[in-house]
Parts: sequence; C-alpha cells; structure tokens
Amino acid sequence: MTTQSAGKFGPRAITYPYSIERDEYDWPTFSKEEFERRHQLVKGFMDANELDCVLIAGNSAIWERGWANIRWVSNFMGTMELDTFCIFPREGEPTLAILGLNARLPDRLARSVITDIRGALNTRTILVDRLNELGLTKSRIGIINPAPYISIHADHWGDLHTSFPDAEFVCYSDEFWKMRLVHSTEEVACLEEAGRIGDAAVQAIMDELRPGMTEHDLFRIIYSTFASEGGEIPCMVLAASESMDAPKSAFQRPRPINREICQGDILLLELGARDGHGYEAQTGKPITFGPPNSRYQDMLDVCLEAYDAIAAVLKPGCCAKDIREAGQVIIDRGYTVVAPLVHGVFNPLDAGPFVGTSHRPDKDVILEPNMACCVEIHPCSEDITAGVFMGDTFLITDDGARSLNKIPAQVYEV
Repeated sequence: MTTQSAGKFGPRAITYPYSIERDEYDWPTFSKEEFERRHQLVKGFMDANELDCVLIAGNSAIWERGWANIRWVSNFMGTMELDTFCIFPREGEPTLAILGLNARLPDRLARSVITDIRGALNTRTILVDRLNELGLTKSRIGIINPAPYISIHADHWGDLHTSFPDAEFVCYSDEFWKMRLVHSTEEVACLEEAGRIGDAAVQAIMDELRPGMTEHDLFRIIYSTFASEGGEIPCMVLAASESMDAPKSAFQRPRPINREICQGDILLLELGARDGHGYEAQTGKPITFGPPNSRYQDMLDVCLEAYDAIAAVLKPGCCAKDIREAGQVIIDRGYTVVAPLVHGVFNPLDAGPFVGTSHRPDKDVILEPNMACCVEIHPCSEDITAGVFMGDTFLITDDGARSLNKIPAQVYEV
C-alpha cells in the first residue's frame, strides 16, 4: 500500500507507509560519522555561499556517474531515474525526491540514510511542495547540477521560477564538486578497492585473451572480472584492438565490434573500475600480441616517458601548468593530444582537475593531500588513426603521489 495526493501536475508524492528494516538489506554504505561529516560540509557550503537550501540533482547519465552527488549525500541509487533530487535545507530535515516506482520498493529505499523519501512521476512536484513546506518561497536556493555540463530539466526550471517568483535560484556545480575533492579515510579505502578491481581486469585480459578471440570476448572478460571481484556494473569500459601494421583508429570503443584479435594487434584499454560504493579508479595498460613495430615502439616510448614525468610532478601545490609542461614531450615528439593528461576521479571526471586536451581550456585545481586524479597518456598520430594508451589513478600524499593501481606501468606483450 502507498499513499498519494492530487495536484495540478497530476498525482502528488508517493511515500512508503511502513517501517523499513534497513539492516535486512546489505547495501554498501558508510559510517554514521562519515555521513555526518558530509552533511556538515553541505551546511558549511550553504553558509559560505549565503544559501538557504540546495537542490542536489542526480540521474543515470554518463555510465551512471550522474548519481555521484546523490549517493554522496544520501547513499541512495535508483534504477532508471531521469532525475533525482536531494532537497537539503539549512534548517530542517533533508528530503529525497525520486521516481515514483522506487518509492514503492522498500529494498531501494533501504539504501538511503535520508528517511524522508518521496516519489512522483515527475520530481518537480516534490520540489515545489517541499520548498513550500520549508517556507523558502523568498529564499536563495542553490542548484547542484548532476555534472558540470548537464543542467536540470527545463520543466523543473520553469516550475521553480513560476512557483517562486520571489526566490533566487543560483547554479553551483563546480563549487560543490570542489568541496568534495579532498577525500576522507573511508573514501580513500573505496578508491583503493576500485584500483584493485581494475588491476584484476587487466590481469585477466593478459591471462585469458588470445588471438582468434574477438572484441566481444575482450568485453566479456572485463565485465565478468568486475562482477566476480565485487565491482559495480554498469560502469565505463572503453576497449579496442587495432592492428599495429594497419591501424584504423586511435581510440577505445564503448562497445565491441565483431573484430577478431590477431597477432600483431595492440589493445587500447581505459577501464573505469568502480567499487560497490561507486568510487572509480581508472586504469589501462598497453598490451600487444607480439612485439611492437618501430612506429608503435616510438609511441609507447613517448607514452611511458610522459607517464613517468607527470607522475613525478603530482604533489601538493601541483597545478595545470606543471602537468602540461611534464606532458610536453608528446607534442615535442610529433604526436597530438586528444585526451586529458590528468583528470579527476569524480563522476563526472572533469569535476576535478582536467588538464591537457587540445580542444578545451584546462580546469585548474591546486592539488592537496588526499585528492586523487587519473593520469591518462594517449599520444596519437595527427590523423588520429594510430595511438597508444596508458593510465592509472593516483592519490596525492604529503610529499608526492602514489598509484592506486599495482600493475606496473609498462608495455605488456602476450
């Protein structure tokens, strides 16, 4: 049985009327102290920006990375949501606004540490109702988008402005993400686990994939390993095989094509392994079937040189300029850069530092201890038909950085 009421947008919020025994559902979660820390950060963020409330948005976009802020503040993660919101006031209890279907399912609701959970066919009705309940009709309210370049839906914007003409709605996306950049001890443990899962997938590829198999087998090995190691799926998997003698593309693919793995191939791997809490540590090692030819050997040499140089400058105080200078060897050797040299580990990745592409400005972040970032080296030919890839995730320490991936950064020949 559920409850609901009618309104001008159709049925109002649905709430589950029975008690939920959260201990019956073994969802990954964090300690009470960790969530208290996070909620205090949110309140401090509102104080610093003179906000009375924040509407924290999330959805299933970008390999489900769009859930990141919702999960961080509430631990909730739904299934097929177009959008989800945490209505977090400076005064009063936070509310979770979700798709109506999930409001009928106690196992989904049991994930959340926020207990006021309301479901509707369109979450805009919950936003309007809850802001009215809180008396925030003339307040300053922050919108936290699910990603720096993804905004909330136009109908939500329209209803908020129509319903609250005297309120001020201000977007705070990057600012909210920056608040999260320094990881807690519990978060670091999640990144460590994600690094382990990514390493397991790379090792499984080297152990199992052989010429005569196909890219479908490559993806099967990756996903099967992620699942068997306790990783979260779906997640980002970019992988491809290319002939080193006649390459067609320098990029990994998000889905396999029906291509047979052959002797003389190189694998391009960018694996976004996530632990059960959704924390991601990307990794990828170049794997060849047979020795590289001279063209690919040169690219691999440049890749390793740039990787080592960038890893060496990662330390407290490091900025975009330092990273670009360390990766300049790629350009100096005649190759082009089409991917960031370093990006953040948050979902989305460019919520943190994002440095080194040729087609967009750097997003500079001064590194501090317990921040994390992914080193991603991807030198390509000018026409983007040939390229190599190597990447790992690093945690910034007091005097440098350490890789969360334990498989050494080198070329592997199968």
